[in-house]
Amino acid sequence: MKIRAAALATSLAVAAAFSPSVPSSSPAASLRRESSPLLPRGDASRAAPLRAAPADEVPPLRRNSPRNVALLVEPTPFTHVSGYANRFKEMLRYLSKAGDNVDILTVDSKTPKEELPDKIFDYEIQHTQGFVFPLYDHISLTLDLPEMKGAKMMERRRPDLIHVTSPGFLLFAGLFYARVMRIPLVLSYHTHLPTYGRNYCGF
Repeated sequence: MKIRAAALATSLAVAAAFSPSVPSSSPAASLRRESSPLLPRGDASRAAPLRAAPADEVPPLRRNSPRNVALLVEPTPFTHVSGYANRFKEMLRYLSKAGDNVDILTVDSKTPKEELPDKIFDYEIQHTQGFVFPLYDHISLTLDLPEMKGAKMMERRRPDLIHVTSPGFLLFAGLFYARVMRIPLVLSYHTHLPTYGRNYCGF
């Protein structure tokens, strides 16, 4: 009965929102004012206006307890300048401010091993084996094979969440680790390949 009443109230609210305007003295207007679950009972004209949050207002970073995050990211955002690189550096900066623990796995087959960065915001960066993408040789991709550094990283500190970039090949490793270890997974999508290939590769 409660479910039916809630459904009826929702239907009335939706119908009222899209129905033509009626005089304020009509029964329909009275019903609209009294039955909408989105407004307090009484005259809708007295409802408090919604307050827009200031543009620079952000939730407190330490509102929740620190989390363990496994970040699997390819191509590496740590050895070149791009909007993609800035996006991940900013994310890590805020995770650091929030007190979260982040283990990072990435790949860079073009930079000499001795020049690869090993830390950012005090987070350790691990590099796995990979290959240069043949259609765009500025980036490296990986399946995290045969080393499976991602699995070893997560065995040392089990994450509360796995964040994997896509499209690419590392996402397959991330999907496998998340499924086997039963860890929540987030995929972020950064390059729409059909448009990218048409604009930059000619197909």
